[in-house]
Amino acid sequence: MNTNHLLEVRDLSVVFRIGGGLLAPRRELRAVNGVSFGIAPGETLAVVGESGSGKSTIARAVMRLIEPASGSVVLDGTDITQLTGQALRRIRPRLQMVFQDPYSSLDPSKLIRDVVAEPLVVHRRLAGAALDARVEQLLEQVGLGAYHLDRYPYEFSGGQRQRIAIARAIALEPSLLVLDEAVSALDVSTQNQILNLLADLRRAHGIAYLFISHDLGVVRHIADRVAVTYLGRIVETGPTERIFTATAHPYTEALLAAVPIPNPALQRQRRAPPLVGDIPSPLAPPPGCPFHTRCPRAMPVCSTEPPRHVPVDGGGTVACHLHD
Repeated sequence: MNTNHLLEVRDLSVVFRIGGGLLAPRRELRAVNGVSFGIAPGETLAVVGESGSGKSTIARAVMRLIEPASGSVVLDGTDITQLTGQALRRIRPRLQMVFQDPYSSLDPSKLIRDVVAEPLVVHRRLAGAALDARVEQLLEQVGLGAYHLDRYPYEFSGGQRQRIAIARAIALEPSLLVLDEAVSALDVSTQNQILNLLADLRRAHGIAYLFISHDLGVVRHIADRVAVTYLGRIVETGPTERIFTATAHPYTEALLAAVPIPNPALQRQRRAPPLVGDIPSPLAPPPGCPFHTRCPRAMPVCSTEPPRHVPVDGGGTVACHLHD
């Protein structure tokens, strides 16, 4: 493990077995295939890609909400893929998650005070005045107040609910927060508020973020580094500015080309290779480079040989035969 990393993911794979009925043979769907990355303390790594690229599955496997088929997830020297029972429960406070939908991630039958207090009761055994004081403090940290405590989730907007979810997630002072499309269900104004809140929490507490998103505009605003996923694999990694200004992989270039430019004249002048077709089925991935069926620069070798990751000027790596 890299000693500078808080989280080290190595060769992580996730396989779902589907079918197996009377007439349907059992098949394997490899949703994540040999993914590796690291996150330093206080750093934000964004994982980006189209729907179906495996980014949310990576997040859930890191959290052990999905069991990986192989590989390791090492948090501050401890391989959490090897933990079970009480050992896994003891490390949970250091690794928390905020989900995409603020409307379904909060129990509608509980008061907000009970929603935020639950991890403190379960893991810290707090009660009474100490518990009430900590819950109030958490709500204030996310821009809410004590007068919100005795309300139910349905009484709040989407942005307020996501603030409550963040308050619950940071209650145990985690080292790493996994955010799975945590702002994608919010309008632009509310998105900015939540992103500013996350930035403030990061500065105040040194929390590291694994930020899952398909919105490259948001990613450029919040991330230190970016990992680009395609069909369950990471195809490019690097510092955020290098990814946006000196793209190495044709897939990354196509994703950036799909982001609208506010200036119509510049939008018309932009000449980027189009991203045609749909992402292939992970039940039948193409041989060689998984992107070659949609790549405007594909060569014969791309359909037969998987590319290896090579270093890129400016930092990071790329898996593409154009750079091999």
